[in-house]
Amino acid sequence: MTPLHDPVDLIQRNLDEWGMPYVELDIFATDDARRIVELVDAFCLEHLGSRVTGYLFYYASVGSTHGLRLRDGREVVVKARPPAHTNPDLKHDKASLEAMCQVMAWLRARGYPCPPILLGPTPLGRGVATVEEFFARGERGDAFHPDCRRTIARGLADLIDVLRSYRGDVRGLRHLQRGAALYPQPHSKIFNFEKAADTAGWIDDFARRARRAESRDGTPVLGHADWRVEHLRFERGGIVATYDWDSLALLAETNLVASSAHGFTADWSLPDVRRIPTGADIRAYVGDYERARRRAFTGRERRTAFASCVYWIAYGARCAHSLQPETTIWEANTWPYLLQTEGESLLAEAMG
Repeated sequence: MTPLHDPVDLIQRNLDEWGMPYVELDIFATDDARRIVELVDAFCLEHLGSRVTGYLFYYASVGSTHGLRLRDGREVVVKARPPAHTNPDLKHDKASLEAMCQVMAWLRARGYPCPPILLGPTPLGRGVATVEEFFARGERGDAFHPDCRRTIARGLADLIDVLRSYRGDVRGLRHLQRGAALYPQPHSKIFNFEKAADTAGWIDDFARRARRAESRDGTPVLGHADWRVEHLRFERGGIVATYDWDSLALLAETNLVASSAHGFTADWSLPDVRRIPTGADIRAYVGDYERARRRAFTGRERRTAFASCVYWIAYGARCAHSLQPETTIWEANTWPYLLQTEGESLLAEAMG
């Protein structure tokens, strides 16, 4: 059985680690850990019919995620998002979350290993929450191992193929959608691109060249836009659990593949591990995906996939740079290092 943590202590430790509780303030209008627990407890009593006994886990990133054991013995995950207006590029409005829940229910009905939805989008504080059954299966993987890499690529290809037959309205599912600006609004307020812009010109140059190289004519398909090892669990060479379905998105297949290929190795929930792939890792992943879909990309599709990879590496580099704007020599396990050392060769793949 998963051990329990004191709710107030666990949330306070997380708040202390992040320093600035942007997400908690947006959702709960407070950074008082005790008050946050009271609000979540009241939410569970009202909507699930049981109070909170203890916390399985807590973390905050794009939203505020509470793994809970209730007094009636159920283990659930309450995922609260900030009000949609705080980041329109993430599309976490009520309609989009409803669509996400409907897709997950559709997948579950077909035996797909995503968490069961217990409660659709419901107000919590200033934000909107959904509730999932705590879905703990399998083991973490090492995406730098070729077998695991191939499993991840095959899993994405299989998911996109399954979702081709989904007939619900998914037009609102646009994870980190890009408009006229060079970048979408960063997924977290801790990343201030404007404040750090003066020394980020070299990163922005890669992003601009990558965007120019991307084709805009790919047919949108439904898939998971943050498909990486952190959000997957494995058993006997297969994927037995999948997470972070807020990242469900309607995008060109090449964009979905690029989003995965550039960061499939990353697990930000573990300390002191290697997360950032090499150019060779990215090329191998794209090849694995092509074999899993049983047909190669056209030249245009392949160029677009690599252009999108470079773009999202640049976005990650911008996030890292915003926290250390004076850094010029980057360590190997960082997005700026990957862009510095591999950006030109990957962009060459996009130029044909």
